[in-house]
Amino acid sequence: MNDIKNNSISPDSFPGGFTVLMAVYKNDDITLFKRAVQSVFENTLLPNAFVLVVDGQVPNPLGKIITSLESEYKLETLHLPVNVGLAKALNAGLTKVRTKWVARADADDYNDPERFALQANAIARSDNTIDIVGGAIQEIDVYGKPLAVRRTVENHSDIMRYASYRNPFNHMTVVYKTEFAIQNGGYPHIHLKEDYALWAQMLSNGARALNLPNILVFATAGKEMYSRRGGLKYATAEISLQRHLVRTGIKSLPMAIVHGISRATVFILPSFCRGWIYERFLRT
Repeated sequence: MNDIKNNSISPDSFPGGFTVLMAVYKNDDITLFKRAVQSVFENTLLPNAFVLVVDGQVPNPLGKIITSLESEYKLETLHLPVNVGLAKALNAGLTKVRTKWVARADADDYNDPERFALQANAIARSDNTIDIVGGAIQEIDVYGKPLAVRRTVENHSDIMRYASYRNPFNHMTVVYKTEFAIQNGGYPHIHLKEDYALWAQMLSNGARALNLPNILVFATAGKEMYSRRGGLKYATAEISLQRHLVRTGIKSLPMAIVHGISRATVFILPSFCRGWIYERFLRT
């Protein structure tokens, strides 16, 4: 349940409207994907548009679900001929957004029914001075069993400090100003770090941000997912991210060296060790 009760939510919408941006690819689970899309349209505040990027060729069963959801919910679908990865897929989707705000959603998570209303209300309370709004996630396994909650710091000054250590946002909860993101180059192509890299770029260029304490998204996770996130590709991406954070001024070079080496080391550990580290130290 959310921390804010129903009667505290205003009917305010996003100034300038909002578009949900989601990418799907061949390995996404059909059932989770369908639930993810449906959860958007079960919200108390509905989007002005929904841009779905199909990242490369998908198997026939997933293709049929995409076609069905396109028809049912009037999705604007962008089909990419080959798989280009999440960063490039989202950047392609950003070019199709015509509203002032983008709301990110992942193809294997589902949104709390009050997510968008809560975020619109937070923007209204800030007199539209906020550029990025995120929130907490409840991690669940593929059967819906609660695993852990990931919260981050909430106010702007704490977000700026936290960003030098860890990603200050849960990507699947974030709404942000479309033009601000595009002006900052969109998502950098850093494997599984593209969102952190974008936030660093935006924050370094003056973006104002906040996180709500509310659980906005139920995110599919688990020890198996944590343990898969490893190997040389992930270690290399971590080094690239640290370089990016230094370039944006989010952190110092000495700090980046320490974090880059320590985190890259975790990525090359055996998978069972990574899973244990994630659950023991990085989740509540």
